[in-house]
Amino acid sequence: MRFKRYKIIFYLIISALFFGADFGWILPGAIPSAAASSLDGRILLQVQDKGQAWYVNPLDSRRYYLGRPDDAFKLMRSLGLGVSNADLASFKGIAPRRLAGRILLQVQDKGQAYYVNPLDLKLHYLGRPIDAFNLMRAQGLGITNADLARITAANPAAAAIAPTVTTGVARSFTFKYQNNSYQIIQGLSAAWYESYKTAPKVYTYSSANEPPNLREAFYGLFLQAKSGDNSLNELAVKLKAIAANNNWTGDQLAEFTLAFIQSIPYDHAKLATSDNRNTNPYYPYETLYLNSGVCSDKTFLAVALLRRLGYGAAILDFPEANHSAVGVACPVADSVNNSGYCYGETTNYFPLGVVPQSISAGQAQSTSDEFSNLFSAASLGKMEVYQQTSGQSYQGLAATRAKVAALKAAKDDLSVRQAAIETLEADLRAQETSLSAMKAQLENYYDSGQVSQYNNLVPAYNEAVKKYNVDLIDYQAEIAEYNRLASDFNAATQLFYQK
Repeated sequence: MRFKRYKIIFYLIISALFFGADFGWILPGAIPSAAASSLDGRILLQVQDKGQAWYVNPLDSRRYYLGRPDDAFKLMRSLGLGVSNADLASFKGIAPRRLAGRILLQVQDKGQAYYVNPLDLKLHYLGRPIDAFNLMRAQGLGITNADLARITAANPAAAAIAPTVTTGVARSFTFKYQNNSYQIIQGLSAAWYESYKTAPKVYTYSSANEPPNLREAFYGLFLQAKSGDNSLNELAVKLKAIAANNNWTGDQLAEFTLAFIQSIPYDHAKLATSDNRNTNPYYPYETLYLNSGVCSDKTFLAVALLRRLGYGAAILDFPEANHSAVGVACPVADSVNNSGYCYGETTNYFPLGVVPQSISAGQAQSTSDEFSNLFSAASLGKMEVYQQTSGQSYQGLAATRAKVAALKAAKDDLSVRQAAIETLEADLRAQETSLSAMKAQLENYYDSGQVSQYNNLVPAYNEAVKKYNVDLIDYQAEIAEYNRLASDFNAATQLFYQK
């Protein structure tokens, strides 16, 4: 028995903020030196060049050009941190030290924005562009071109005094982890996308210098970011920030990152047009920009991103199944095929370490009520491992195995209970048939005036009715308990597979 359950979903939204920056005024008192660590969270104004504004992100100590209002809007969408009404109220106007310099977004109240002054931790409301203007006039810090140059720009192309903002998109990635919803917004450049799109996707070499492993070398092409492309570093910062805000462990950060990758839509059309072969593999930037990809595309992205988060990662290839997945470094005893890597499915949601038993049109499929062989890759055939790196190791598979064991035990218990209920139901039906026959006989005795026979049968009939009522109560109690356990099982299964 399955029941539809309704859950309250809490949204941690990285949302929007207008920040007007290109104003023709400057503030006096330019600082004598610019050490990024001491300027984290500050708004800086170029006193030697029209007061152009920069924001020093406290998460990476890099400067982000605010530019025009529209440019600043996109930037702050990607750097804002969601907070609940309760958390904001608890600050009482003064934020905790860990939030110094951050942009906070009131996610339960239309995404209203606040800037946390790193000097005194006071919250400054940023409801309209004029509020941002007043804030920067009051809180902005003048800085010379020379001192500004000492702070690393988030994008080297933005290090110019008056950078030109390239066209692109603010890609919104909405996904679930632990059945709560999250949103990450990443600004992506059309120019960078075209650069990757037209980059070589064939590995070439001279006959005199053939690589020892051609596939290893080929995959290596897609794991190298172009100079100046910091998109994956920026994503890693955002993922870490959300993890820190939730006090997650390193294992949870790895799971959260994989859930982000899994949420990117699978590109069925791409695979269908190439006879189920990825003849146009995507670089990670392409997958992000297009917000789609097939197994190999999403695996390249997963490997590259997990490495930037410090995890050991590899590409797991299954040529017989025409499938690939990310491998996350973990203890050998927990790893798939004793490879030293836990299996990470990228095409659909599966908990880290769980291996799909079915692949359809390139995408992994889950059977939400089956809990056998979830850690075996035998159904996928031969496994090959490429691009192996070491790093932080995932330790969470023991907990996942325990969840699977509990779900399997619950499923088995429900099967036993269902069989018992069916036996009770059959017995009740038999009793109903017997009672109907006895009642008919009583009515016959009564109608024909056979008083003695009628009186002799009444006690037996009453006893049979009494037993039936007792058995019916037991049956109804078993049904109620079964339904309760089935509801719990369904909810646990939905949580496990984030349905």
